[in-house]
Amino acid sequence: MLSDAVLVMRCQRELPEITRSFEELVRRYTQRIYTLVYRIVANREEAEDITQDVLLKAYYSLPQLKQPAQFSTWLYRMATNAALDSLERRRRHPWTSPIEQVPEPLQPSPAATVALAHPEEQLLRNELRDCINTVLCTLEREQAQILVMRELEELSYDDIARALEVSLGAIKMRLHRARLAFQRLFLKLCGHYARVVHSRPRAERSGHRRPPSQAQQVPRQRKRAEEQS
Repeated sequence: MLSDAVLVMRCQRELPEITRSFEELVRRYTQRIYTLVYRIVANREEAEDITQDVLLKAYYSLPQLKQPAQFSTWLYRMATNAALDSLERRRRHPWTSPIEQVPEPLQPSPAATVALAHPEEQLLRNELRDCINTVLCTLEREQAQILVMRELEELSYDDIARALEVSLGAIKMRLHRARLAFQRLFLKLCGHYARVVHSRPRAERSGHRRPPSQAQQVPRQRKRAEEQS
């Protein structure tokens, strides 16, 4: 199978006359980009629109990509910015693009469905998710971007450094500061929701273990920040 770098270089030579290589890149990355965007915006229709916009922008921007081997990181960065832009628009116009009831997982298992069966818990988790998005919008763009790249995309420090074109040491410092900033804002804006959700008795929530949601990742982020402080 051809590498991304080879396909990108072919695209740079062949587009727009020949689209076969770009179509292969689209096949590889459409679902990945959609999954990332959906985890941020929590709305399927909006995530689909953003995914298509990102791929279209990639089509026109590929000739300017100087490092074909960094295609995936470049694409994820583009998708992250597009999703964060959408959150900012939603904050300015809160009546548009409502968050869906169960943002994660994309295809919930029966166990996860049972675990989220309590209507009050669903409402609290939706409100917590909305509050977390507010935190992301309130952070400086670079801080929100670096948190998404590390915590959601799970990119390595090296990949983030290359994507943002800064040194590895600078990335570690900026990520540390971003986590602390997120922690402060989260406790200020979302602490009540988190305490209510996580204080609910286990038996009341369910005996099944479900995949971690974005809301459940917050304590982990807080723990990492505390360990580094």
